[in-house]
Amino acid sequence: MAFSIKIYEKDKYVYALMKARIGSLYPEAYITDPYLEERTDTDGDMFGEFTKVLYNPKQFGEDFGLEPPEEAIRSLQECLDRPVPTLDPDGLVNCRNVCKALGIDPSQEGDPHLIAEASSRGRLEVLIPFVYISDRENYIKNNYGDMTDADLSLRLDFTSRLRVPEDDGAGISSGNMTGLLEACVSRRFEPDDVLKYCSRNGMGFLTPGTTKGDDDVYDLGSAKCRILLDKCRQLVSDENRKINVLAIAEGFRSAELPLLVSECDKVTVLFSGRDRNEETAASGLISSISKALTHGEVVLDYADAGSFEGKIKPMLTDGNQEADGAAV
Repeated sequence: MAFSIKIYEKDKYVYALMKARIGSLYPEAYITDPYLEERTDTDGDMFGEFTKVLYNPKQFGEDFGLEPPEEAIRSLQECLDRPVPTLDPDGLVNCRNVCKALGIDPSQEGDPHLIAEASSRGRLEVLIPFVYISDRENYIKNNYGDMTDADLSLRLDFTSRLRVPEDDGAGISSGNMTGLLEACVSRRFEPDDVLKYCSRNGMGFLTPGTTKGDDDVYDLGSAKCRILLDKCRQLVSDENRKINVLAIAEGFRSAELPLLVSECDKVTVLFSGRDRNEETAASGLISSISKALTHGEVVLDYADAGSFEGKIKPMLTDGNQEADGAAV
């Protein structure tokens, strides 16, 4: 059954996320955003039997400072069903609840595999890079882009302020990472409170940016960093939302890293290129992390590995090294 969905959302990242998530559940739906795409009023009628309307309530009315366009008002008024807000009471996008509110059974519309994948739990990954900033950011761009295909995607930089990417201004001026690390130890701090410190960066991740001082992450200590990662573990375990978290961990003592990342789904140790001496030195660290992980995996990868296609090349430790592609 073909139908159309209009999503009134001015943020192109939020729209792209919702289009991908809803589209996987309803592959027959013709999805557009009248704010961002030039379409005519009759496009929906050409591609479907009826139209559903989704809208961001914060972008309508005086509080947002902009009046909705005439076409939006007409769609909201003429829609046969009540228009569906994209935000939950906490002001967060919850694609699962939105799909329920659409009132359309996806069981006959979508591929069962896609539906199961779209509703799967999120993941918590940690990248431990020993490379230049530009190499690290290129690696993240080319290997972690799929993490933004979720209801919410977070990036936390447990690094020196001196190691922040130049083109990422999210949260830097206010030093939100320092405040987040200080706040997360409170008994009243809830996992969702992490989101209050974040804004969206150029890749589509929600992030608090970096710290106020150059070395606040290390001055506050790995114990507080571990508490924050524990809060993130609770976030990605949320069954009602798919939340992915990518953490960057740099500058910690080798003895601190295993406990810090023990609850993660995947840990990647990144070197600039293949070097036998570096691989030998890294084997002890990888072995320690592997033993500390409660359920995840640890791999060794290289920033200059071909065309950055994200093909991880793990290395077995404890004297049991195998060919590329083996699991740790």
